[in-house]
Amino acid sequence: MNKPLKILHTEAAKGLGGQEIYIYRHMLAMRERGHDVSLLCQPGARLGEIAHEAGFTVHRLKMGGLLRLLRGIWTVARLVRAQGYDVVNTTSRRDSLIAAAGARLGRTPLVVRSRHLMSPVNSLLTYTGLPHRVMTVSSFVKQLLVARGIAEAHIGIVPPIAVPPQWTQAHSEDPWQCLRDTRAEVRRELGFDDDQVVVGCVAVLREPKGHIELLHAIAPLCRQHRHLQLVIVGDGQPVMDRLIALRRELGVEAQVHLLGYRHGACRLMAGFDIFALATHKEAAGTVFLEAAYVGVPIVATRVGGVPEMVLEGSNAMLAPLGDRAALTLALQALVEQPEQRQRMGRAGWEWMRSAQRFTPAGHTEATEHYYHQWLKELGHGQR
Repeated sequence: MNKPLKILHTEAAKGLGGQEIYIYRHMLAMRERGHDVSLLCQPGARLGEIAHEAGFTVHRLKMGGLLRLLRGIWTVARLVRAQGYDVVNTTSRRDSLIAAAGARLGRTPLVVRSRHLMSPVNSLLTYTGLPHRVMTVSSFVKQLLVARGIAEAHIGIVPPIAVPPQWTQAHSEDPWQCLRDTRAEVRRELGFDDDQVVVGCVAVLREPKGHIELLHAIAPLCRQHRHLQLVIVGDGQPVMDRLIALRRELGVEAQVHLLGYRHGACRLMAGFDIFALATHKEAAGTVFLEAAYVGVPIVATRVGGVPEMVLEGSNAMLAPLGDRAALTLALQALVEQPEQRQRMGRAGWEWMRSAQRFTPAGHTEATEHYYHQWLKELGHGQR
């Protein structure tokens, strides 16, 4: 048996997006597995707040600027020597410059850089110069890193964790029926009846998430099917203002609902008939796993790691990026065929209940495999 590891995760971002949610779920799963997990982040970081609330040790360090960089490196070096971490796992460029350098200076056995994005890698310093190894979320991103010059053998893949909706746990004897009951509750709350077809999108309102393209693609169907509704959950400017203006321009104001940020968005997804996201780029996409977990069929773009997060043709229909007509046809197929919607939704739900790699156990087993393999390769043996 491998011994539990002492691990420090680092993150510079102050917001709470997909990357930070990935880290938080990862930390919870690794702690449940028996590992000693801590976090280093900036003061005021939302990830630090929820990690502290969950009982994790949180170290806070201001990041940004040359002076803070130099001070931070020495601070981290002292911290890792005092705490005796087996692994320091960095995430963003800013914290990687500080924490990876400090961890190497403090002689941490294994320094890992995580990569959650599919945007181009500019400098290799925080991927090859400072860390020993790199961890990413999909095969697609791994190939991007290999093409950039990072050794393939030095890159591991650990997909995001899909957490079963908590509100289904109380009905474990019939979780599918629980989803059906929740669907009815959510639709009543949102003001939709059973005859309406609800297409939903949950994503922060940023240009690359493709909300504008989705609205353009669904507008002809809205004009054709007055019972069709589009619900967009998420906030962010200036995209919100553009969506407000565009739905008016396209004549679909009554059928396009902009809900802004909503707590418990996963539960809202249970009230959708179709989940749609016309994203321009996606390293992985935890939201697709969450949609599958609540039994909702998916329409999305075939980009990045999205094909690895769905079963195309089974629970999802994917359209080429930039092909608005194909996106409209995919939506139309599900809007007009309720039996296909139900069949694909059920297929996704059953897949998530059996896809081991997306479970907390599968996630931690993969992480442990890489950590221990890399420690052994670096001459530190099995911990």
